[in-house]
Amino acid sequence: MGGKCYTCCMAMEQGATIKVMTDDLLPVGKAAKALGTSRWSVYRWIEAQKIIAVKFGGVLFIPKSEIERFKNNQATESGPAA
Repeated sequence: MGGKCYTCCMAMEQGATIKVMTDDLLPVGKAAKALGTSRWSVYRWIEAQKIIAVKFGGVLFIPKSEIERFKNNQATESGPAA
């Protein structure tokens, strides 16, 4: 605990507002590792508005809840293995 709570408005373009604790934010490199991909893929997904990011002090962060949402969507889109 101990993190500050922020309302993140980077998602306004998608019509959503989320509240996150700073402890729940991962820099892009750690988010990429959690997603099993490269930082560059995460940057492309942010640009394509497939994943929500917030910017503090010029640094992009991904909420942990967004990583889980993205993983779940990817699993759903992939469908069951044949």
